[in-house]
Amino acid sequence: MRGARVRLLVEVMVLVFFFVVVPLKHGHQWGDVFTEARGPFPAAFASGAPVAPAHVVRGTTVQQALVHGLSVQETDSGVRAVNLRTGEEYWHYERRDPKGLVNAVSVSERTVVVGESDGRLVGIDVRTGKLLWRVDIREEGWRRVVFAGGQVVTGAPGAVRAFDERDGRSLWTVRTPTSCPQVLVVHVHALPEGLSAVQVMCNVVKPEWDTYDLLLGVDQRTGRVLWRQRTEESVEEAWSGHTRVTEDPELERNVQVSDVDRQGVSRRGTLPFVSWDEVAADDGTVLVGTDAKDRPGDRGTLLAAYDTRDGHRAWQVRAPAGQEYGAPEIADGRVYVVRRPFLTEADEGRRIHAELLVLDADTGRPLHTLKLPSMKAPDASDDDEELDILDIADGALSIGWRGGGGGLLIAFD
Repeated sequence: MRGARVRLLVEVMVLVFFFVVVPLKHGHQWGDVFTEARGPFPAAFASGAPVAPAHVVRGTTVQQALVHGLSVQETDSGVRAVNLRTGEEYWHYERRDPKGLVNAVSVSERTVVVGESDGRLVGIDVRTGKLLWRVDIREEGWRRVVFAGGQVVTGAPGAVRAFDERDGRSLWTVRTPTSCPQVLVVHVHALPEGLSAVQVMCNVVKPEWDTYDLLLGVDQRTGRVLWRQRTEESVEEAWSGHTRVTEDPELERNVQVSDVDRQGVSRRGTLPFVSWDEVAADDGTVLVGTDAKDRPGDRGTLLAAYDTRDGHRAWQVRAPAGQEYGAPEIADGRVYVVRRPFLTEADEGRRIHAELLVLDADTGRPLHTLKLPSMKAPDASDDDEELDILDIADGALSIGWRGGGGGLLIAFD
């Protein structure tokens, strides 16, 4: 979790430095290029998550997201969609204008939204690659754009703004407190009863400012703030219905379970362990990658599942000697996780072999194992370089290094 926050802050500071050294001005000569979709629309491999992945293809780059039969990938100057079956480009968007660099891409089942450095958002249809809308929020710098309940949510000066994902209409604007003049949207989770839980980081670009996190409960229809809660620095979080799972702000490196609704956030309890690195949640189960006793201080040698209702541990599996787990994911009642050998600096550049495991989420019972093609190990001294499940959608899943090196694998039934 700490590593995830550090990664995010490093990205922010590098890009902020770039924009200070090379200031950009607003531009109105768009210089956009949209290609036509090539061939019939690639159908999804299946609905939901793959059941027993048996086929693997290598990707050409680390993808942004899987959707239908496409891999949507951010490029230096835009975004492109690639046919997963053929590896050929299906459509692409390019902004040929140095005044606006692409620095955020987010994908839903219908829409791709691109955030650009001069404050422009561009909405693109997934199936055709055609322009749907443009919006200029007139704020230069780095941002994140997040989908939630058919809305695109992003930061603006002293505010959080939401737009309709299909036509770009402004839906609502939430003003942040005066102590939070600069906003970075981190997570948005759409809950039933028209509630969005919006987590933002305040004032991350100037070290002299008070940096803190804020969780907002926002009415999706009106933008009315129902409640706000100042939180500790926490980037990683997981949701299971109304249940939010995140780091406990009072007990370092414990996991806090909270209920979130239109009335606010109520703490339910803390899960009973003292070391964790990755968390996933779904259907009442919290899944945590923890450290086994034989390798203290490192991550992922033990996988443990807990019931969100009472904190009872449902099951655990320990990795064989010399191996560890990546970040787990839960989908359709199944757990997907990569198991690989420990890496040292001596392994940098070598080919390693890992396995994809599929487990029953309720019991931990093994359902399927797939030996993965060898992958080149990146810099093992970098804590961010973990081999993980990157995305699961439409009958396929992607596996790659979190830091972006070492290649990409796409697995499907």
